[in-house]
Amino acid sequence: MYKPNPVSIDPRMEGRRERRAAPAAEGKLAASLAHEINNPLDSLLNLLYLMQAEATLTERGHYYWKLAEEEVQRVSQIAHAAMDGFRVTVRKDTNVPELVGSVVDLYRSRFETRRISINIRGCLNGDVPIYAGPLRQVLSNLLLNAVDATPKGGAVHVRVSSAQEWSGQQRQGLRVTFADNGGGIAAEHLPKIFDPFFTTKGSGGSGLGLSLVKDVVQKHDGSLRVRSSTKPGRSGSVFAIFLPAA
Repeated sequence: MYKPNPVSIDPRMEGRRERRAAPAAEGKLAASLAHEINNPLDSLLNLLYLMQAEATLTERGHYYWKLAEEEVQRVSQIAHAAMDGFRVTVRKDTNVPELVGSVVDLYRSRFETRRISINIRGCLNGDVPIYAGPLRQVLSNLLLNAVDATPKGGAVHVRVSSAQEWSGQQRQGLRVTFADNGGGIAAEHLPKIFDPFFTTKGSGGSGLGLSLVKDVVQKHDGSLRVRSSTKPGRSGSVFAIFLPAA
């Protein structure tokens, strides 16, 4: 589809260097902010519980309500992880195609508003050991980035497939791919897109989304590859994550 400019990231090597250099002050600030965020989140969860008893919803409404509750709980878990020094200790076997599908469902109205078609393909035997909360955040970031890059009437393709690692140990696992037909990423920006606070969205972006993606992929001992082209009529970007099965 594209003749892309590829960028490959080995998060395991970069992660070791970055963890050694991480300033303690930044961790303390993050934990402090997380503590302040967590209090209203707990209140919001309680309000959702109370409102559910009062509301009359359709079956679809209850489904969206459940998704909203799960998203608030996920934010709360992220806040708790920050307060604990970002330590995540337990991976659980999880059906990744189902996890991807739930993320797509959560944002489907955004696609429809912008008249963007979303094409999703899963695979059988899609269970691998993951940190479900952090990976869900990664999937949300990559999906929303693809939507933001895609013009009205465009398309986003999401695929989960059984795969082998591109290099290194060539482990077996799953590959999750997000592809869009947007304007693409300029070649001079590609080496910097995973740097904290680097953004091409101007005031509309924080520059933290892809940095988080890289951090979570390295927590999974996985790998990440990006391809992008800005050629007129052949532009677009592909982000692919490899998650090892063991």
